[in-house]
Amino acid sequence: MQQTKEVNSYQYAFDIGGTFTDCVLLGSDGSVHTTKVLSDHEHVVGPILAGLERMLSEHDISIGQVQEVVVGATTAVTNLIIERKGAVTGLIATKGFRDVIEIGREIRYDLYDLTAPGPDPVVPRELRVEVDERITAAGDVIHEPLDTDIERAIRHLIDGGAKAIAVCLLHSYNNPRHEQQIKRVAQRIAPEIPISLSCEVLGELREYERTVATVLNAYVMPMVGDYLGLIENGLRKAGINATLQIMQSNGGVISRELGERMPIRMLESGPAAGALGAAHSARTASLADVLAFDMGGTTAKACLITHGTPSVTTEFEAARLKRFKKGSGLPVRLPTVDLIEIGAGGGSIAHIDSTGLLKVGPHSAGSSPGPACYGLGGELPTVTDAALVLGYLDPNGSLSGTVKLRLDLAQAAIDKHIAQPLGMSVVEAANGVHRIVCEHMAAAAKIHAVEKGKDVRKYTLLAFGGAGPIHSREVARRAGCNKFLIPANAGVFSAFGLLVASMRVDAVRTRFTRLDSIDWDTIKTLLMELRQSLSEQLISAGVEPQKIVFRHSADMRYVGQGFEVETELSDDLEFFDKKDIEVRFNNAYAQLFGSHLTNQKIEIVNWRVQAEAPSAKLPRLAGVATTVERSQTERARKAYFPDANAFIDTPVLHESVLVPGKHYAGPALIEQSGSTVVIGPGDRYEVDQFGNLRVTLKQS
Repeated sequence: MQQTKEVNSYQYAFDIGGTFTDCVLLGSDGSVHTTKVLSDHEHVVGPILAGLERMLSEHDISIGQVQEVVVGATTAVTNLIIERKGAVTGLIATKGFRDVIEIGREIRYDLYDLTAPGPDPVVPRELRVEVDERITAAGDVIHEPLDTDIERAIRHLIDGGAKAIAVCLLHSYNNPRHEQQIKRVAQRIAPEIPISLSCEVLGELREYERTVATVLNAYVMPMVGDYLGLIENGLRKAGINATLQIMQSNGGVISRELGERMPIRMLESGPAAGALGAAHSARTASLADVLAFDMGGTTAKACLITHGTPSVTTEFEAARLKRFKKGSGLPVRLPTVDLIEIGAGGGSIAHIDSTGLLKVGPHSAGSSPGPACYGLGGELPTVTDAALVLGYLDPNGSLSGTVKLRLDLAQAAIDKHIAQPLGMSVVEAANGVHRIVCEHMAAAAKIHAVEKGKDVRKYTLLAFGGAGPIHSREVARRAGCNKFLIPANAGVFSAFGLLVASMRVDAVRTRFTRLDSIDWDTIKTLLMELRQSLSEQLISAGVEPQKIVFRHSADMRYVGQGFEVETELSDDLEFFDKKDIEVRFNNAYAQLFGSHLTNQKIEIVNWRVQAEAPSAKLPRLAGVATTVERSQTERARKAYFPDANAFIDTPVLHESVLVPGKHYAGPALIEQSGSTVVIGPGDRYEVDQFGNLRVTLKQS
């Protein structure tokens, strides 16, 4: 009897970046197919469908086989906030506190500039109204608001043009009763207006940070709802009847419905997906500590991954006035994969500043018009143009089959805007652009590691993104890392990271208590309530209850301190113990600051719970490497290496010809789908069984 061949089903993931949209298909057999297409922010569905159709055609897959859940990462929320293109938003605050969002913190990002502006509060003062209510910090009601006053406030905001409303009352983190009352009134008189409550967005003290998060959530709600609906409808019209799931900043995915209610959780979704993929690759490659280096078309980011887990922070800032100045942006105290922007992207524009110095970024050519070498109308020199002039990219090739590269246009742009004004050759100017970018990224990575109490020299650089593999060698060399790793599918790695993500939600509540006088029954009841709420969210998204696992942590400090250290607690509530918690906190404190204090009382400010349903199916990590030596027509081109200060004839190899376990010597240019890896003279490299390219730098 003839057996029927089982037909593969596929899961489709895409990451909408500033320049490219990265697309990945994961088969039920673990196979992975990838492509890149230029992003189109005016018609966002177009590139998503174009990338899918290309992969279906190339691999003879029918659209009916794409049956699994579609997962997307996007820069939409970030762009709305940075460009201030969100909805007109109104704010309802406790009487006397409507200006908290403008007053902010006393911290100045530039101590010596008395005229330095603070972050834009997003909501103008005329759209900030108050209601007469008061709840104590302990959660006791002192004064109830009247429905008539609430209705008056809401109508004032609507008459003022508000399309979304944020509600942030003074002590709602301990008792949300009055915020929920406002929401009921608002839904009764204006059901079409989205409402964002601080008790749902960020249930912790510090009213400024809580107000900012709540306002930003409301600010992007209408647009994000339309945006996600547009994508899902576009996919369904193409024949894919799948539910859209969204990557969050914390490295987990959530349902579209929760994404629409809490879009602020999507703020750093794309970079978080890349860090998650890097952590997965690091664990598979048996690397405990890696520095994930993600360089795309617009920016470059880094994330420390220690013991196979990316670090997470609640100190993220959105829309900074000064890119690298802490305090110049809007604080978003939601769990976010701890990424630092460390430099420019492939599309970042090189220019000469007013002092006559060569600078790179922060402005980007994006996908339209793009770098000069794309031939799409861009005339300004970019990092990608420099890479082409230096021989790292093929002058007769294209980027992922999408854009035909033009060396003549790259040379002309660099010559006109950099070389001639500075009195140098085109190659010198291109090398200057490349060196500046790599030096800035290496310096930022080292500083980031030091701030976390880590030595970056002990880490392996794991580079991905369209431009990451090109710059990885120089960044690693200048940062002091003696090894770097390029994973399979590095050019679309953020989209790949979506496929290893688990369903994950988290919550925080403030319950201030001294460790030596803690009421365990009260705390356990609080944590059980949070666990129940998070479980309901995951179950409503289709997760089986028995697959949910919980993680507990607390924000702790020594009595008298003003800021906290997040400390991981036992996963089992029955094993909570004062001595165990004290030891955990002291260890976490010492890891950050080198030592801990003794004979000091400890207090706990916030309690956190994370609920997660681990991914049931992971992609097969093996790339296209085989155990059989493949032949390739010999190719080579001249590539410039800064440490040699010369062009060197460099073999050009496709990754498919590399044999796992075999050692090779540089120089070499290794071509992957969507990226090119630069390996210098004297470097040693090999490909492992998972398709990862491992490189050991030449010792100077």
